Amino acid sequence: MKIQLSPTRIVPGVITVWSEPGPEVDMVMNLHDLTFREGSIDEMYVFHVLDHLFPHEALSAMQNWNKCLKVHGRIFNVVDDFEFLCRLFIGGEIDIVRFNSEFSHPTQYTRDSLAELYYAIPFPKDEVVQWNVDIPDLFPKKDHEIVMSAVKA
Repeated sequence: MKIQLSPTRIVPGVITVWSEPGPEVDMVMNLHDLTFREGSIDEMYVFHVLDHLFPHEALSAMQNWNKCLKVHGRIFNVVDDFEFLCRLFIGGEIDIVRFNSEFSHPTQYTRDSLAELYYAIPFPKDEVVQWNVDIPDLFPKKDHEIVMSAVKA
């Protein structure tokens, strides 16, 4: 089974799980504590959930998602890239009003801090991959996003 945690971004052929009903939502569930059977998920695509959680909630959610993954299952996380957004802000390309309305979240991530969260689960370091391009046949990567994946050992 493949799932995505997002109310809007749709990966073809994937079950959409979100915290509240919506036109694209197949299942409503607590995103911090998915109730799928342990080891039942082949792939998971998580779009901008981690940056809306506080750090202790993010660790707990990642532990839960890892438990739901099958051995050799893969998880993708997409979050805002704080360093990139800071460069846009300092360069005058976005103002504080836009930053606060679109990118102000309880937790901000850099590539290193997101990788550290993966390592804390623990995902093996050689299985954690940062994507700098679109994910072929799955979803596009925006310039202001970090996309990271890992395979469960």
